[in-house]
Amino acid sequence: MPTTPERPIEHGKEGRARRYATLDEAFQRHGTPLANQALVRRIVESADVAGFVGYRTYFKIERGSGPALEVHDGYTNGFRSEADAARLAGDAERWPSRRFQGAWGVTHPDAAPRREPTRRRASARNAPTGNAPTGNAPTGSAPPRRPSAPERPPAAVCPTCFQVLPLTGVCSTCD
Repeated sequence: MPTTPERPIEHGKEGRARRYATLDEAFQRHGTPLANQALVRRIVESADVAGFVGYRTYFKIERGSGPALEVHDGYTNGFRSEADAARLAGDAERWPSRRFQGAWGVTHPDAAPRREPTRRRASARNAPTGNAPTGNAPTGSAPPRRPSAPERPPAAVCPTCFQVLPLTGVCSTCD
């Protein structure tokens, strides 16, 4: 009997549930490979499907009766029994799932885990630093540097009234 490919889920990091209108929307949002889509479609056609709910790393096929099926990268789990898995998924490789007592899972044809898509937020740490080459600079060279402003000496202060002296050096208050 094959071992389970299940990976632990950190529910606190999965984010809020997002309801999908169609199975195709769930496939698109989760980047499900075509080979796996065919197996999941076969499961959906035979299951009593009530809806689709997505999280960060997987989506659920809600059923009218019984537990939802969780569709992950490379596997689906949540079948009530091995017979339930065989009936819905056909000849897909089956294994006992750790999800709940008596649960079973099936391995997808394309079982290689995908890298999670990263979403970058616009923030100061992602903003350009000015050190990157610009479209005007030749490839492989650094952008031209701006000449730095000459440093100014600290402003002089009048020893009598402690006001900042003008550039002439003569205090207009004490004059």
